Amino acid sequence: MKIVVLDGHALNPGDLSWGGFAELGELTVYDRTPPGMEISRAGGADVLITNKTPLPRETIAALPRLKYIGALSTGYNVIDVA
Repeated sequence: MKIVVLDGHALNPGDLSWGGFAELGELTVYDRTPPGMEISRAGGADVLITNKTPLPRETIAALPRLKYIGALSTGYNVIDVA
């Protein structure tokens, strides 16, 4: 399983371990993802984790392997849930 964290620095600036996620599959953590790079970074991901990186409908639709989106924040307004 391929797990991608698009903006890990917002939750973990270096003082926490990503080990729990790494035990579940192949983990890639990006500190921040600039606009327009979401699809290239998340390509082939089964699991996509975000905090502040927006995931509009077009981005989600372009990721056919995606099975789960997780929000590492108190809200989920950055994810197009419709």
